[in-house]
Amino acid sequence: AEMARVLADSNHVPLHRLSLLVHSVSIMHKSLDNMPKDENWQALTRNSTNLRVYIMAFDVKSDDMLRILKPSIPLERIHFDSYVTCVSGAVVDLISRQYDKFLTHFILMNDVVDMSAFPDLSDNRNEDPLVLLAWRCTRLSLLAVHENFFWQNAGVTFFCFSLFFSVWAHNLIAIARLLFFDLKVLEVTEESIDFFQGELADQ
Repeated sequence: AEMARVLADSNHVPLHRLSLLVHSVSIMHKSLDNMPKDENWQALTRNSTNLRVYIMAFDVKSDDMLRILKPSIPLERIHFDSYVTCVSGAVVDLISRQYDKFLTHFILMNDVVDMSAFPDLSDNRNEDPLVLLAWRCTRLSLLAVHENFFWQNAGVTFFCFSLFFSVWAHNLIAIARLLFFDLKVLEVTEESIDFFQGELADQ
């Protein structure tokens, strides 16, 4: 918050890009109480009208992300990289609602250790959060969902694909249609595409 106040001073040259790294280890040892509040972001963007923010989050719990993601952040890119925790549908929904004017890159990278900790974003077949993201964030040019599952047995590491960020096949088509004109990169692992029972033979 103090850094944001200093950068918001009108004597400073306007800031164009701010990259933030949020790591679960840091959060364990430092309170989030010193994170910029929404009024800090408002003051910063008043002086830096072209400011765009890039956030990279490593294993950050969804509850912590909901505290960090203030409405006035001009968030352009967000990259989640997870080994233990997972991004919830609520976080994806919040991002799509708050940053629809700025967001261009959305990346989910997963190397799953504990399968039980990860929700399936396709649970709600009517309102897939990734479809809502594509519908609201019309400037989105890159959407990537990569996940892998690995476990160890007798000193040997096994590796396979997981389905925790699975996307229903028809929702993936909807995302492509919604972002038809602006999407430059769409990356979804094949094993993450889910089908209704009975569709597999046709697909």
